[in-house]
Amino acid sequence: HSPRAMPVFNLTLPRAVKALLERYPAETLKPGDVLLTNDPWLCAGHLFDIAIVTPAFRNGRLVGLMGTVGHVSDIGGTKDSLKAREIYEEGLQIPPMKLYDAGVPNETLFRMIAQNVRNGEQVIGDIQSFVTANVIGAERLEAFMAEYGMEDLGALAQVVQDLSEGAMRDAVRAIPDGTYTGTITNNPLGEVMTYPVAIRVQGDAMEIDFDGAPPQLAQGGLNSTLNYTSAHATYPLKCMLTPKVRGNAGCYRPFTVKAPEGSILNCTYPASVNIRTRTGWYLAPNIFQALADARPGDVQAFTGLAVASTVYGQDAEGAFYSDMLFCGGGQGGSERGDGHSALLWPTSAANTSIELMESRAPILVEEKALVADTGGAGRHRGGLGQRVVFRKLVSDGRTTLASVFPEGVNNPIPGLFGGHPGGMASGRILSSDDTVIEDCGTGKLVELHTPGERVELMLGGGAGYGDPSERDAALIERDLRLGYVTRDYVRRFHPSALTATQELAATA
Repeated sequence: HSPRAMPVFNLTLPRAVKALLERYPAETLKPGDVLLTNDPWLCAGHLFDIAIVTPAFRNGRLVGLMGTVGHVSDIGGTKDSLKAREIYEEGLQIPPMKLYDAGVPNETLFRMIAQNVRNGEQVIGDIQSFVTANVIGAERLEAFMAEYGMEDLGALAQVVQDLSEGAMRDAVRAIPDGTYTGTITNNPLGEVMTYPVAIRVQGDAMEIDFDGAPPQLAQGGLNSTLNYTSAHATYPLKCMLTPKVRGNAGCYRPFTVKAPEGSILNCTYPASVNIRTRTGWYLAPNIFQALADARPGDVQAFTGLAVASTVYGQDAEGAFYSDMLFCGGGQGGSERGDGHSALLWPTSAANTSIELMESRAPILVEEKALVADTGGAGRHRGGLGQRVVFRKLVSDGRTTLASVFPEGVNNPIPGLFGGHPGGMASGRILSSDDTVIEDCGTGKLVELHTPGERVELMLGGGAGYGDPSERDAALIERDLRLGYVTRDYVRRFHPSALTATQELAATA
């Protein structure tokens, strides 16, 4: 697996490859073929994520498959995902198909995709970049095999995967047999939903069971396919148990993931799934919580979850734009230390470059700043959340749509071993003088008409790890000096760290 790819892409790609090969058996593939699908039940859980698979040949013989999963900027369908009732409202569905046949492009499919998205040139360009990445990968694979005189990869793949599997089974075996349970909540529609998990360890195998998960939702795009659920359930286990082993399919063989069919974690077609991250991202912290007592040094407290604000409209020339401003919250603290600030986890994506966003959509980002006191208190503090404010660049007589879907509104998740929750998330529309025009609650698609209407996103901070009374005084002093915390925060969580002299200086 690519160490830089999103974990959910790495872990759902094998299922997508299997589905594509069921439609196009390996023995029928030719040099120059390119396969694709964005079926959420076969791929990465929503239509924006497209799997592209390219066969690799050596001396005319199929020796492997290069695969890429990527998120495109638009896939058609509604921009108001919280109102979507079925996948048919969420965009273009592409079943397993050939994008290229022996090097010849499927022009009909290309035209179909371009016509059904808002920014066809950009989306087609993204897809072609996935194709090119696979071509380069296949060329490098063939060169690697030529250098070492290899005609087949089967033996090498078996050795690599078997060694990784062995390392994982050894790590699982080190956990005492038994059932480990956890519970976590979210409220993506304003009502609390509870997710139990039971992790059963027996010898060198582990079962992750989400029995009791809420039923799938009739509206909102919050449902998760089992493929997506499995990826987010097993990735944290890989991080915990074999962090130094390069990821591949062998690492995940000891795991079995179960969720009731028809539940929000194993939804059935044609459920809406577009913002399944608002469900799936809660699985890893729940698993960490369940296994915290068994592996206290390998877990982290709850991380303030990322937000992707989609900005959509037409510019002054009438050209469509549709891009996402991706921003991270604060990482949870752990035995290793404080959480990082403004980190996107568990996606392993990056905060969107402001300059890039402003070059692709007519908006101006006025502020992007860490927020003091948002890191959950603990022996190791959670990372800080951030405040992001943006607006329309100019008054152009056109409406800009912006999705304001803060994650973690009024839903404090406790830290581990006495750590406190991080700062809460919110989303609001402000006037030019910071008067609140509208509180978007847990999510709303808003219309921006003038530069005086400003979107404010507050991303949650990470939860703390350990008792705050055990925090090193030097770290508290550092946090004060750097502005990560205020004296009010220290008085509340670390009162003994403020000396009488410091108190007098603060009130002078």
